[in-house]
Amino acid sequence: MDVAFAGYASWLIVALAKGDDSLRASQHVGHADIISCVESRTILLLTTATLWGGTENQVFHQARHLSERGFQVTVGTLADGDGTLPRELSANPEITTFSLHTTKRTPWRVMDLAIRLGEERPSLIIAYLFHPYLVARILGRLFRRIPVISSFRSGGQGKWRCFLDRLTMPLTDFFVVPSEDSARFAREELKVPEKKLRVIPIGVDAEWLRSPQVPREETRELLGLTEQDFVIGCVARFHPAKDHETLLRAFKKLKDKNEGRQAKLLLVGKGKDDLRVRALAEKLNLLEDVVFAGFRRNLPDIYSAMDAFCLTSRHEGMPNAVLEAMATAKPIVATEAPGTSTVLSHRRNALLVPVGDITSVAGALACVISDSAMAAALGQQACADASAKYSIEASNAAYDALIRELLGSGVG
Repeated sequence: MDVAFAGYASWLIVALAKGDDSLRASQHVGHADIISCVESRTILLLTTATLWGGTENQVFHQARHLSERGFQVTVGTLADGDGTLPRELSANPEITTFSLHTTKRTPWRVMDLAIRLGEERPSLIIAYLFHPYLVARILGRLFRRIPVISSFRSGGQGKWRCFLDRLTMPLTDFFVVPSEDSARFAREELKVPEKKLRVIPIGVDAEWLRSPQVPREETRELLGLTEQDFVIGCVARFHPAKDHETLLRAFKKLKDKNEGRQAKLLLVGKGKDDLRVRALAEKLNLLEDVVFAGFRRNLPDIYSAMDAFCLTSRHEGMPNAVLEAMATAKPIVATEAPGTSTVLSHRRNALLVPVGDITSVAGALACVISDSAMAAALGQQACADASAKYSIEASNAAYDALIRELLGSGVG
């Protein structure tokens, strides 16, 4: 889809070179000018929606919160994905949803958003991830003077995307990042002005996560696990960035140790690397000890079934799954990936190991199994940190403040 957006970038370059009046005006529109254009209390949340993940979870909670605040909320997606996001939101009939049905072959369908914006005139667009916020900047801010909040959830991105981000940065009102690692990248590589940059950590609904609907032993039985098993869980989409290969190879080493004899690995999620990860598990003779649980929305039950949590990502913006594991007091083993290392501190609330270090991951998991007192202490500290720093209430309040700043103090 990046190739299709190159067309937009080319137009913007030409416009800048020629001193196009509409672009220059858009770059200098003040908040007062924008507020005068507001015709509704509608907020559009725009995302990609391929498979359910951290972004979709954030959009889900943000939509419900804003609806409860009295806004008319519309959630739009560039692609259809697996349909989980609109299905989850269908329980809230006051929240409307739509898809632009874009694919790699039909990226031009994003232009349908221009028609929707003209008809519905939302007060604000909050766009999550690169493609949605690029579309929002061009079709919303440039042509409709609708304010845009860009939500950046990664720890980095490629050169071509960085170029487009810098080019269209004048067309976003705020650039939100989840961590100081992401903020550093935004300042150095994307040249985001300080007046636009905001760090808003992702929040998790701890009360929900700590309220399983099914007893632990029953969930384990449904997953093919026993109470004697030491269950190491990982909740992550199957994607190269999550590096399931390191996790599986480390688990193989663990199984060869005395501490790992009763260990089982619970993998929750799905994605484009699904078949490759399953093939590796088979090659390592781990199929009897690894449970592929697929996509799950009953996360409180899933975390209740775990004894420990492990994430071996190569890079993150701020991993939702780590925050969820923290909120449920699980001892955590994780790689020192950008984003993850912002949240976790070695031997304080987790055991951190170098990215891609199979032996260190296996050793840390062995420590968690053999030293139950240390594991419990790590989990309790992680839980306390999650409550203090990463609550869904704090995240919602920070976004509320941005909305008031853009649309006026009387809003919401």
